[in-house]
Amino acid sequence: MEKIIREILKGDWYLCLSLSEKGRKSPEKLKSAIEKLNDTELIKLGQIYKRFPFGCDITEIVVDVVSDRQSLTEIKGGFRILDRLGLPVHVCSYAISDIAERERKTPYQIMKELRNLTKMPIDIDHFGKYGPMRYPEEIVKCPADCYRLGKPFNGCPRGRIHKRVIEKEKRYIDEREKWFEICESVSVSLMSFQKNTSHSAPPEETVQVIKEIKKHGKGVGAIICVGDGKEELIRGLKACMEYKIDEIVIEGGPYNRTDNRKRSFAEAIVMARIVSEGKVIATNGQYENELRFGLKCGLNSVISGFPGNHHAYMSGYNPGEATIDKFGLPKIFEIINEEVETSPFPIPSDRKTAEIIAKSAKFLGEKNIYPSKKIGKIPIGDAHWFLLIKSPLAKKIKLRKTFEDFIREIKKRKVETLGILGGRFICWKIAEEIYPFVKKILISDKDTEIEKITVKHLKNVFGEKIEGCNGDDKLCAKHSQLTVLASFIPSLINRFKNQSGIITLED
Repeated sequence: MEKIIREILKGDWYLCLSLSEKGRKSPEKLKSAIEKLNDTELIKLGQIYKRFPFGCDITEIVVDVVSDRQSLTEIKGGFRILDRLGLPVHVCSYAISDIAERERKTPYQIMKELRNLTKMPIDIDHFGKYGPMRYPEEIVKCPADCYRLGKPFNGCPRGRIHKRVIEKEKRYIDEREKWFEICESVSVSLMSFQKNTSHSAPPEETVQVIKEIKKHGKGVGAIICVGDGKEELIRGLKACMEYKIDEIVIEGGPYNRTDNRKRSFAEAIVMARIVSEGKVIATNGQYENELRFGLKCGLNSVISGFPGNHHAYMSGYNPGEATIDKFGLPKIFEIINEEVETSPFPIPSDRKTAEIIAKSAKFLGEKNIYPSKKIGKIPIGDAHWFLLIKSPLAKKIKLRKTFEDFIREIKKRKVETLGILGGRFICWKIAEEIYPFVKKILISDKDTEIEKITVKHLKNVFGEKIEGCNGDDKLCAKHSQLTVLASFIPSLINRFKNQSGIITLED
């Protein structure tokens, strides 16, 4: 694997496919190879795997608004703020249940009210075999000792985790199925597959929940910890691979017991990038130096929170600073902007980004995107496409034409040479569909690295009819009988929509 990594770092990105396959078969050997990289090489490898088409190249903040320290009015306002900003929501279901008890409503009634306040995807956490998990007072009122003290995790400092109030959980079991209707994904902890069994539900319950999430067609996020950075980390990644987890969430901070925590956290991020099915790598907790280096190495998502919510102090603070009163969101915004130097999307991503992905996914259709569809061995899209197509945001989108309508139009015109502007996933699916009916497909993308890898991959899968244009859109259009803009980015649509011989996917 060391040799493959060296060739990838020299510029042969297509070997990323081979490294992923080998890494999934032997994560132990992948770990050994990654340990031999210096920091600069580690950053470069992580960034390569974050870029299209081997990873998801957006950087986002996922936010938990809910805390029983806030009134329901304040929580509702937080949901409206996130909807306006276009930030996905992470909800700890035990907190919803505690608030419901205070408000004399059922947990589902409260969650349904909150669901109606945002069109963005919602991820539910702490969900078990009876529904939302419930915890005793000493857990719910936890003062964040582990993060504040900064000591490596060796069980909860006061022995509080993972106690549960099972009788309260059973009380609303009749609502359990309804929760799957109002979320796009559910997160589970796989720490019990590593070593930290005190921090998560037992493996058999976790597997049961994963199976039910998938049965309902929802996404699965999985939390693993850095742990010892070796065997424990590998066990966590193996569980993620075995259960085909869509979003791998890595926790550092006190759950990182290695000598060089910053480096070990980054190695965990890069390993997850390489072996992940869903291409989305997140963190729910870590110290500031871990976060900064992790972002350089390819993190997609950082979970943060509003005051009183534990995710507010778990991300981006140092020992001594990580206290329950923190409002983590502004600091995470700034850290991301300081550490992510380049991106094809806003940093962090916003509502417009989500709308573009939702339109792209809806245009192709659920059967043509991750996890259902691959071209070669590469999925079309990633976990974000899968979550957004199921969200209220996508449901309200009305497209001018379906993918099937578009293909019929191409066939009707009897196009022999089709030009495609934009080399991302819409281009891939168009190429697959029209390849049998045209003599030539020309592809142009202003990012010539994307164009090169798209052309190489599609040629390997389909054949020699496909050619690149070295990023020259005018050349592509000039030599094509008809040219299509394979993008829903508004600025590109405005630029090309009135040009002769070029059609856009929406007006």
